[in-house]
Amino acid sequence: MGKILKTWRWFFLILFFFFFSQKIIWARDYKVDYQVEYFLEEKEGRIESPVSFWIKITNLLSSVYVERFILTFPSSFLVKDFKAKDDWGEITPQIEKLNDTIKVTVKFSNPNIGKDSVNNFYLNFYQDNLFKVNGNIWEVILPTIEKEKEDSYKVIVHLPKESKKKISLAKPKPTYILNNQIIWENPKEKTLYAVFGDEQYYKTTLYYHLKNEKPYPVYTEIAFPPDTLYQKVFIEKVDQKPFFVYQDDDGNFLARYLLKPFEKKVIVFDGVISVYTKPRVEIRDFINKKIKDQSKYLLSSKSFWEISEIEKKINLSSLKTIKDIYDFVVDKLNYNQGLVLKKTERKGANLALSYPNQAVCTEFTDLFVALAREKGIFSREVEGYGFTQDEKLRPLTLTSDILHAWPEYYDEEKKIWVPVDPTWQDTSGIDYFSSFDLNHITFVIHGKDPSYPVSAGMYKLEDSSDIVVKPVSYKPKEEIKIGIKIKNLPKKIDDKNFYLVNLVLENQSNVSLFGKKITFESLDINISPKEFLIESFLPFEKKELKIKVNSHIKNKKKAATFNVLFDGKKVFEDQILIIPYYYNLGLKITIGVLFLAILMVLFLKRRYD
Repeated sequence: MGKILKTWRWFFLILFFFFFSQKIIWARDYKVDYQVEYFLEEKEGRIESPVSFWIKITNLLSSVYVERFILTFPSSFLVKDFKAKDDWGEITPQIEKLNDTIKVTVKFSNPNIGKDSVNNFYLNFYQDNLFKVNGNIWEVILPTIEKEKEDSYKVIVHLPKESKKKISLAKPKPTYILNNQIIWENPKEKTLYAVFGDEQYYKTTLYYHLKNEKPYPVYTEIAFPPDTLYQKVFIEKVDQKPFFVYQDDDGNFLARYLLKPFEKKVIVFDGVISVYTKPRVEIRDFINKKIKDQSKYLLSSKSFWEISEIEKKINLSSLKTIKDIYDFVVDKLNYNQGLVLKKTERKGANLALSYPNQAVCTEFTDLFVALAREKGIFSREVEGYGFTQDEKLRPLTLTSDILHAWPEYYDEEKKIWVPVDPTWQDTSGIDYFSSFDLNHITFVIHGKDPSYPVSAGMYKLEDSSDIVVKPVSYKPKEEIKIGIKIKNLPKKIDDKNFYLVNLVLENQSNVSLFGKKITFESLDINISPKEFLIESFLPFEKKELKIKVNSHIKNKKKAATFNVLFDGKKVFEDQILIIPYYYNLGLKITIGVLFLAILMVLFLKRRYD
């Protein structure tokens, strides 16, 4: 493939085969069976990884035997404490540390000779950086061995017996899982990836630098991290509170601020963002309902998502599925590590095709979106944060801050948005199409406009680090609180007339709410409508509702209870006095008679005076 970054983490296993005369024989004269086992041990918040290699070599000719072999590791592998043995006992491995590699050479003490004879080799060592504890999850990236087609290869991961962690993501899918063992047989992929734990929590602080350069007041908007199918945001504090918030067509969480002439403001968002391996059930219906309106623009060619004379540049007929498009993007573009720290302009899909070796995450994403839309598949861009402890494997490349971009496509059959990451597949060799991970945090979604809203980390007045993300192990708590103000709720009604009541609800919770009902209850009062469905309710957001009320009982004076329930829980209660209409009528008649009597008295008094 010519992509250096794709191969830098692989093992290199070199077997030297010799005649008795020391003539080199190639691997086809041998069958090699590999079994590699990783034993996870959790100690003081980190994972140690004893590793065991069992290599079984079967001679296929009578005239040759294996004298030695070499196992080479990249120097980034923190390997140590090598111990080796063969069928005759312990042997001493020779360790050489070169510039970029660690070379382990082992010579068999007394190799078995003859056709179908077997030589076994056992190597044990420690590797410290294969398994990482990231907040609430364990994550592992395992390189694989390049083997011949006729050889066998088994990888076994042993979890600690007392561990409650369950595997939530695996690429590729394990052959089988047995108790605390995860087993892959003959994997074809260059890298195995697994996550233990089905949700991750990130303590997040974001800074938004705002400035009004006008001599008059202006409004400006910023984007807080939104809830998505795979993400839930728990707000701890926002300094300063917005005066208005709303959700746009793509589902972004937008907050509006007023800036006085020449005023500067720094808005600070503090919260915890939960990321999940599976779609959230409570938000799925809401997101699917938005597709009808979003479909009006999800296939359009916007500035960065259009390709001129596309038929001359790409064989579109070969791109029959979304997987074909994904594979084309990964194969066509080459990630350019040298552009990461340079403030390069976003090229878009058209220029990405012209300069395939000058690509960063935005080019991978723009090309995917452009091709998917060209083939009639709803797609969009996501900008956010990619948590990684290895920027060579999973780079972050939006230049304004430590940001990342990846695409999503809409699966019509499953009725869900599916995130994919061709950039990280290109750099790591990990499959980011068939499943995702827990390392992607969404800041903004671009379906309608490829450039708006602007992501957190890009509201700057000068060079500054405005994104702080740290994985944590504690699970955030929902704090549901609904504020309610009721205008013109009468203290007294009669049993004949209708009364209009206005309500203002405010989501004072620390989370967004979806699919919640507000219900009105009273045994003695008719209320229309009796309930509203609030499909989406952002923190700080206000909803205004209108209802009509009238008495359910007739010709009876009674104090009626009026209740407001949100999601089945009472948030407001008041008393309304119901009186018969004739009470009011009688009162009006009495007042009228008294008024007439007073007028008569005054008239008579003036006449006789």
